[in-house]
Amino acid sequence: MTRVKNKVDGIILLDKPTNITSNKLLQKVKFIYNAKKAGHTGSLDPIATGALPICFGEATKVSKYLIESSKTYHVVAKLGEKTNTGDIDGIITEKKAFTQTNTEHCESILKSFIGETEQIPPMFSAIKVDGVRLYKQARKGLIIPRKKRIINIHNIYLKNLFFDSMELIIHCGKGTYIRSLIEDIAAKLGTFAHVKKLRRTSIDVIKDHELITLESLESEHNYNRLIEKFLLPIDVAIESLPKLSVTLIESIKFRQGQRIKFALNSEFKSGKVRVYDLDDGLIGLGLIESDGMNQPTRVFN
Repeated sequence: MTRVKNKVDGIILLDKPTNITSNKLLQKVKFIYNAKKAGHTGSLDPIATGALPICFGEATKVSKYLIESSKTYHVVAKLGEKTNTGDIDGIITEKKAFTQTNTEHCESILKSFIGETEQIPPMFSAIKVDGVRLYKQARKGLIIPRKKRIINIHNIYLKNLFFDSMELIIHCGKGTYIRSLIEDIAAKLGTFAHVKKLRRTSIDVIKDHELITLESLESEHNYNRLIEKFLLPIDVAIESLPKLSVTLIESIKFRQGQRIKFALNSEFKSGKVRVYDLDDGLIGLGLIESDGMNQPTRVFN
């Protein structure tokens, strides 16, 4: 007998366990909530743990704000060994002993990566080249030319440095591949490296919210307890945008996709806004244009 799917709206901030793909975890959580629609916002590698937001229903309309947000990672890298995947799950392809444990020298190398820098995505990644995901080519033993991408590293903190490993805290912008970054750092240190442990500790736009483990979610579900309590409201992902309240007539027009007049002032200039009705209900996202008109860009049902 087919279960009737629930209309679930909101965001759950999961603490992803290791040795599971982000998509498999998504399917587990979607099943628990019996949700019609859900998607994760930026996958984590199977070995990685930590913050993985899953958006349900209308929250999928704000997923890009989570994907584009800066993130913080706790990384342990194995020094002296290169693998074909860039992490501990891969096959060792090259070795080179690391003998430099001068922390000052290492910190100076790390500082050279702060700011905008170029990065070549790893072969084992979901990026498409000519319509085919790179990891599918990598599994065939192929190496496909990849274009360099601009990434932004906000900060790198050296927590520990040993002959065989280093431990880092990395705060970086969207699109950063930690595996590639670790390999690039190792190259400047005169050695090889791969990711041994990786944990995404926070996502800037929702960094003040608690991570929920799969075990606690499954436990509450098995005891028929209220799992909706784990859901965060849609607007937690867009709180950085100015908040605009509109009248009943304006909200009806906005929901219908009509532009509404807005007087520009010192608080609200042209740009993106989140729009609420007089009952403080989120009705959508708008773009205030230079002529003062508020153009709906996303409407929530």
